[in-house]
Amino acid sequence: MLKLYGHFLSSPTNKVRFCLSRLGLPHEYVHVDLQKGEQMMDEYLEINPHGRVPAIDDDGYKLSQSDAICTYLCAISGPSSFYPAEAQAQGLINQWRDFASQQVLPSLGRIFYNRVVAPMLGQEANADFIKSGEDMLARDLPYIESQLAQTKYLAGENLTLADTTMMAALEPAEMCQVDLAKFPKITAWRAGIAKKDFYQKVHTHFGAEMAG
Repeated sequence: MLKLYGHFLSSPTNKVRFCLSRLGLPHEYVHVDLQKGEQMMDEYLEINPHGRVPAIDDDGYKLSQSDAICTYLCAISGPSSFYPAEAQAQGLINQWRDFASQQVLPSLGRIFYNRVVAPMLGQEANADFIKSGEDMLARDLPYIESQLAQTKYLAGENLTLADTTMMAALEPAEMCQVDLAKFPKITAWRAGIAKKDFYQKVHTHFGAEMAG
């Protein structure tokens, strides 16, 4: 069976978890405790020599990098409205997927590390990194809001890989004290996705596993 190795506070991990859940692919989720350094232990380095999460092992086929993993999962699942076979449809989905992964996720990542992770590790937060993350979000969030004012989902009227990727990127917002209330379309879009079965099968909200 396909195994996904990850951590519940890793947005890239949750990106893959959403994809797996939405596609309905059987898998085993293996938690990698980053605070204990399990990602650098020999057993895990055999799965991903870079020592990062997420990674998968599909009966001996090992793959890392969340977007590459999601594309692979869509390929083995077969064409669907979530990731169609048609080239232009894929192009539009990939455009928004990449925007989420390369713009939004790093922006929130800067804030998340300094407001959430650094205190957990007893480190001092970097105010400049927080400010730069906030500035990047101020530039990019209106672009997402504008798109969702035109279409139900990012790439049209069907939920796609673009949406699950963006959802994972934006999940830490509340924990990061980033207020999305000024973006009603984004807020409604997030709330709608959070109610869906595939999302609920992963978690009820970002960081929910921390209570355990």
